[in-house]
Amino acid sequence: MAPDHGSLRADLAAVLAEIADGLTLPPQGTVPGLLADVHADPALGDRFNEKYLGAQLQTLTEVLDRATARGELTTRPDPATLNALLVGPVFAWLFLLSESPDQLPTLTATLLDATLTLISPAPPPGTRDESGSELVT
Repeated sequence: MAPDHGSLRADLAAVLAEIADGLTLPPQGTVPGLLADVHADPALGDRFNEKYLGAQLQTLTEVLDRATARGELTTRPDPATLNALLVGPVFAWLFLLSESPDQLPTLTATLLDATLTLISPAPPPGTRDESGSELVT
């Protein structure tokens, strides 16, 4: 079930936490081994796409649809593209760069900010922040 914490930021933070947990909880080497098997076995690949990727895409679709309905987004981004934006850096951090899972909270916070900047509409010209300063777009 898709998280519903009342805002796009909170919902995406929960999705990102699930992604990070899902990639760090299996014993080391499990995810790369699984991906090798998925690419070698078409039937396993189909099941993986249906159960894992399909579930992620459904979750992101629900989160994005709610954010669009609340007016946080003017148009709904493509869920597959958003999924790639979220999963890719976490995967690269853990399996390509071999960085510490202990540093994932810092990475995911930065990733969340960058993702929201990419998918959120720019404020209209002349919009001011809470301090009254004009936002530069």
